[in-house]
Amino acid sequence: MGILERIANTIYPPKCIFCRESLGNDIALHICSACYAKLPFSRETLMPVLENETGGHCDGAVSVFQYTGMAKDSLIRFKFYNKPSYYRTFARLLACRLKKIIDIKQYNMVMSVPLHRQKEFARGYNQAYLVSRALSRELHLPECSGLLKRQKYTNSQSLLSRQNRQENIKGAFLVKGQTRIKGKSILLVDDILTTGSTVEECSKMLKQAGVTKVTAAVVATGRKY
Repeated sequence: MGILERIANTIYPPKCIFCRESLGNDIALHICSACYAKLPFSRETLMPVLENETGGHCDGAVSVFQYTGMAKDSLIRFKFYNKPSYYRTFARLLACRLKKIIDIKQYNMVMSVPLHRQKEFARGYNQAYLVSRALSRELHLPECSGLLKRQKYTNSQSLLSRQNRQENIKGAFLVKGQTRIKGKSILLVDDILTTGSTVEECSKMLKQAGVTKVTAAVVATGRKY
């Protein structure tokens, strides 16, 4: 934990991101011991991105939590109820999980699933980018989210069926600076993985631009892994 974060913790004493109990100023993970013992952690494994399908453009996904219970409630607050500070804890948990499952040395950069500028303006931040930025520091990899853009406004994926999600997200992303990512391996960060349609579409565009490997790194999944 850096000096700026210690100062911030002194000015704004941290609370558990799950039950909001007050914590000590020198704590790196904003989770109380009682909540940590009850968290719905995912299995420590690399899971497929597309359900009941083989192949695809994304080479697998790593998740910290199952999207249920207190993890789900916390992510909803993070995403929709102006709790951007949760990103530090989510990024540290994700970094720990990634180090257990994959060889970080095989990857060249970290980037987030982009949010359309209208949604980002309305929300005030892109929650996936906040996690990606902190994760890049934890893993000592460059953060390159600016190389992947969302060029089309789309309806919320959570309100659509699996088939409609795939149609909704098709053509939504554009890769910039292809020479910088050609031949690279990328960790693609998002908050929640459900059907995998968004991550798969991003991976498709990255692979078409010459990326050799894409692994999704997500805070939670709706799958039973």
